[in-house]
Amino acid sequence: MSTGRIYVLGGGLAGLAAASMLCEHGRAVTLIETASQAGGRCRSFFDKILGCDIDNGNHLVLSGNTDAMKYLNRIEAAHTIDILPPRFPFHDVISGAHWEIRLGRGRIPWRLFCPHHGIPGVRLRDYWRSRKLLNAGPEETIADVLSDTGHLYERFWKSFSIAVLNTEPENAAACLLAPVIRETLLQGGRSCRPVLAKQGLGFSFVDPALAYLKSKGVDIRLGVRCRGIGINEGRVVSLDLLGETIELGDDDVVISALPAGVVGEMLPSITVPDEFRSIVNVHFDMGQPAPEPRFIGLLGGIAEWLFVRGRVASVTISAADTVVDKPADDIATRVWQDIAPLLAQSPASMPPVRVIKEKRATFAQTPRQAELRPRAAGDVRNLFMAGDWTDTGLPATIEGAIRSGHRCAGLALNT
Repeated sequence: MSTGRIYVLGGGLAGLAAASMLCEHGRAVTLIETASQAGGRCRSFFDKILGCDIDNGNHLVLSGNTDAMKYLNRIEAAHTIDILPPRFPFHDVISGAHWEIRLGRGRIPWRLFCPHHGIPGVRLRDYWRSRKLLNAGPEETIADVLSDTGHLYERFWKSFSIAVLNTEPENAAACLLAPVIRETLLQGGRSCRPVLAKQGLGFSFVDPALAYLKSKGVDIRLGVRCRGIGINEGRVVSLDLLGETIELGDDDVVISALPAGVVGEMLPSITVPDEFRSIVNVHFDMGQPAPEPRFIGLLGGIAEWLFVRGRVASVTISAADTVVDKPADDIATRVWQDIAPLLAQSPASMPPVRVIKEKRATFAQTPRQAELRPRAAGDVRNLFMAGDWTDTGLPATIEGAIRSGHRCAGLALNT
């Protein structure tokens, strides 16, 4: 086992997960992040328009996301989250219908088959037909395997897959959704409990991680860009930072948790996804705390999920390529028309709003793009690839990012 220094490039969740696991095992770690703050897409910041802290984007974590839960426990952030009962409210903005999916503690979700706890209009055969998802081939899309499940597709699978895969069902790879179902829904209600940050994602997933790394003596370099990775005879020999070159020793290791586009330019021999999808998040300041629930799935409108924390109501629009280029005011107005009734607000009076657009939020999770994801270990002996866009076996989610970091840390520890 090597005892050299491990350089983690990238301070998003993949990089933070790798660094925290490495220093937990007593390794010397240097974390290098281009931005002046860590967290990547999973961060919180003070917004001057709303006058409060908001998340860069909304993310729903479940109790069955084992790597995410291990990470939160490691960085001593368990007290910053709430783990809710396995209940998922939904609202159809067109018909005004409401329903709630409730899961029990057992492995078999019997409650889904009960009219009072399941999805209206769904028949037992629709659930049975959904089994095709678990055996989906690499070329099959969500629509290929689930479009014949009737109301279950229209009232659950369609919006759920868009939210998880950030790709339209007609093009999204079904094989990427299958492991999510295996690790959560098929494990019963105990693995489907929503995990929500009490104050914000950055306050749960990022700030405690930085504090943990500092307590372990990790060399944290924010606002430092890695411009190149020098490779010679099958190993990384140097890192080209802005204004500094680091020469690596024989036992040193590099974990790249950089974005796909950066890796593609820096290391052209590595295949990376080259098509992306947008996400738009809309945050409304209602001036006072809104009534329960704290989150709700939306159907028939422009968005998939509504999250409420304190006085801020936030909406996520996934696979938003048809929306992202529209004026922010137009997007906000359309969203507000959908959600105002749920918040006991007037659709005609929109509160202060902040619209955040991410044109390259995730890679397009299509069968073709999934094939381009590189594995954690490649031909370079002391270089490992992390990030939700790498071949994690999961979609580009928080769980996928953290799992990739843990996997690379494990490989580095055994180099």
